[in-house]
Amino acid sequence: MASNPVMESQNKHINICFHAIQDFVTQDKVKLFYLEGSENPADLLTKNLGQVKFHKFREQLGLIFYQHTA
Repeated sequence: MASNPVMESQNKHINICFHAIQDFVTQDKVKLFYLEGSENPADLLTKNLGQVKFHKFREQLGLIFYQHTA
């Protein structure tokens, strides 16, 4: 919806945050691209993942986990 405002008349009740994102896209401040759902590194923060995907997405996001020693 952010990259195709043609549907705007059918989406009257979209939150105002969406309109800000749409403005950023039209001003070329943000570029949208398709990402396969199974390859989405944001899943690391929202889902329970297996060890393989956990390590893969952690590396992609540049996250480092430190173990606390007492």
